[in-house]
Amino acid sequence: MKTSIIPLAVLAFCCACLAPESAAQDNDAVYLIFDASGSMWGELPDKSRKVTVAKQVLQDFVAGDFAGYDLALRVYGHRREGDCRDSQLVVPFGPPEQAVGQVQAFMQGLNPLGKTPISYSLRQALEDFGARGGEIILISDGIETCDEDPCALVRAWREKDIPIRMHVVGLGLDEQAKTAMQCIAEAAGTEYRDAADAATLAEGLQKIQEETKAAPPPRAVTTGFFLKGQDAEGRAMRVAGTLSRDGKELFEVVSHRRNQVESGAYTLTAGVPTANGTLYQPVTKQVEARPEGETTVEVEVAVPPSVYAVFKDPKAPQRGSLVSAFQQGKEAFKFRWIDTVFVEPGTYEFRARPNADNDLSVTAAVAPGEHKAIVFEMARTVVVTVKMLASGSGQWFRQNYELWQDGEKKYGVHLNNGARARPGTYDLHLPSELTPYVHAGLVVTDEDKQHYDITVPAGHVTVHYLKADGTRDKEDRIWFARLEEGKRPREVINGSGKQIALTPGRYRLKGWSHKGTYDLVEFDVQEGDDKVVVLRDKG
Repeated sequence: MKTSIIPLAVLAFCCACLAPESAAQDNDAVYLIFDASGSMWGELPDKSRKVTVAKQVLQDFVAGDFAGYDLALRVYGHRREGDCRDSQLVVPFGPPEQAVGQVQAFMQGLNPLGKTPISYSLRQALEDFGARGGEIILISDGIETCDEDPCALVRAWREKDIPIRMHVVGLGLDEQAKTAMQCIAEAAGTEYRDAADAATLAEGLQKIQEETKAAPPPRAVTTGFFLKGQDAEGRAMRVAGTLSRDGKELFEVVSHRRNQVESGAYTLTAGVPTANGTLYQPVTKQVEARPEGETTVEVEVAVPPSVYAVFKDPKAPQRGSLVSAFQQGKEAFKFRWIDTVFVEPGTYEFRARPNADNDLSVTAAVAPGEHKAIVFEMARTVVVTVKMLASGSGQWFRQNYELWQDGEKKYGVHLNNGARARPGTYDLHLPSELTPYVHAGLVVTDEDKQHYDITVPAGHVTVHYLKADGTRDKEDRIWFARLEEGKRPREVINGSGKQIALTPGRYRLKGWSHKGTYDLVEFDVQEGDDKVVVLRDKG
């Protein structure tokens, strides 16, 4: 059985033409993978935004004739920047009458943001398919950005006779990206199609639709296969492995779920997965997946050594961070500080950076059978939160602050979350263009958590708009600028009709030209002032 693979309808927009008109076999599927990476905000040659076009075309596409097919939608890059695992099945497989509305509703609020994890999304798609056959359409405007090779993945799928067909349509791609997409199409055994606008995309998808009707994807007959692992003492172990035949790896199997495989005889290779990406001392076994019912196979495996992280400073245990393990300068694996992970024996350099004051490294050897703590000795830091409040009113200067020491900025202090800082004496800066202030001599103690309310000397100003006849006008936006010798004033937008706290100094006020014509107004503010300033339309 030959597998055709749907390499990504790399369209940033779609599918409006692939609506299958021919009758489909039961459980056939159309699975969309939509690129919501940051580059989707780019323009096509006709100056339209890729994401705008893509969203609309996709919504039109799913509204087509999908009778007899189940639809699903996976989206990547839409939740977090820089995350190569930001891929989500947002609409699971379902009949058109159920799935179409869900797809359209989700697409309306979608905003591109992150990276392009094509390979990871394809692997997730394969799990979502289970025993199904069908079509995958990856909607993307660019190449893999997560240091993986989708060409190799697609080629491996085809060699394993996976009953999924892939099609590649490139949307608004440069030559480098086009070459990468052509590689995927060649690996899938399909024809690459390029599109620069809605019309050429529709033409390419129409041809894909014709190919789909002429040659439905192959369908696999599968059975349930359960894998169980235990150590020499009979304790259950999580294991994984592959089923091979004639030297070809055909199915990946794991012990924590029901695996769908074709019936027949296989060589099972299984072991405990390590964080290194290997199977520890894998065992092999000849197995038979029965064509009827389900097959359960048990294997006895060796237990790898394990590691976990401990972070502590001179006073107490502390929260840690992601830990990366290196061998010969290359990253071997990484793990969260709250996890315990199995690893291959060896010597590693473990690195972690829980905060700016602690860029840590520990070299340790991990021996077979060992359960090892990786201990990171940290410099003492504490959590500091601050509120800077205007004298006379207690108005909160709602922005991030800064801690300085010896003329150098040491820490940014988040408005709500504060900062983790080393104990010491600092100058606390209110780094505002409009209301700058420095509070000297803030002492950060050795307490784990501490909060400071700092009073800032301030006066208060209320601005009103007047019409040309001197009567009150509707309140609206205004522009303040602080005037300081040797500095170019920068305007800060605000609103009239409310009391505004300002640090002592000289200010300039400008009215909104859309409301009327106003002279610039300059005035001084002293601590304790409570004054009214008017902007009168000159008519």
